[in-house]
Amino acid sequence: MSPKRISFLGPEGTFTDQACHVYASEEWERVGFSEMHHVVGALVSGDVDEAIVPIENSVGGPIIDIEDFLVRTPDVQIRGEMMLGIEQCLIAHPGVDLSDIKVVRSKPEALTQCREFLDEHLPDAARVATASTVEAVYRVKSDSREVSAVGPRRAAELADLPVIREGIQDRQNNVTRFVILSHSDHEATGSDKTSIVFSFMNRDTPGQLYMALEPFARRNINLTKIESRPTGDELGNYVFLLDFVGHRTDPEIQETLEGLREFAPLVKVLGSYPVATEVV
Repeated sequence: MSPKRISFLGPEGTFTDQACHVYASEEWERVGFSEMHHVVGALVSGDVDEAIVPIENSVGGPIIDIEDFLVRTPDVQIRGEMMLGIEQCLIAHPGVDLSDIKVVRSKPEALTQCREFLDEHLPDAARVATASTVEAVYRVKSDSREVSAVGPRRAAELADLPVIREGIQDRQNNVTRFVILSHSDHEATGSDKTSIVFSFMNRDTPGQLYMALEPFARRNINLTKIESRPTGDELGNYVFLLDFVGHRTDPEIQETLEGLREFAPLVKVLGSYPVATEVV
């Protein structure tokens, strides 16, 4: 029997690879792609069984491309979620001291996330942008001892380089929420979350959002996220993405969704799945 396959945004050493490594056991075949549309495309085409993708970050907000993919793609559902703590590390040659470092490489977002540390401890070091944190780490190996990189601990481990400072990001509570995508969602566990998208399809009437959400409030269903996104069709036309506690098969959830459909012509369940209770 061939192993199950899961796609992720590569190369090895990225935070998505780290999340995939935590989620998928050694029995899985992990397949990395360099572009996100290939990650999800492999799932749609059936080349992989599941895909793991970031959907929102506590600092940067939602990952728009993934949300749009879920809204427009049939037969793909969320079957799991994971909260991954984003810890940036300063990585260099063995035995290097901060005073030895003259260059810091990383992708621009990572350098920005670590601005306070770099300003305080490496104010005179040149900050050089690379395409990815993994590229920055591997370039340290082939460069002089004056060159360092900002990146994930897993990238340092794969490159066999030491972490000389850990947790150097400005915000220590930086967390990325990943979702596991498949062609079906998860069975009920008793501790579940459901994600949906709905739209009023240009039927603009006073109080319609209040009326659409009223069935949730009446049944004391806890909303954990609500977000609006333009449909891309025309100005003023929006879809609403909603996460709430409960499984789509729960009787009260089924009744609530039926109530929502009275006000929103488009209601799509993106999946029900176990709630992630810990940051890994």
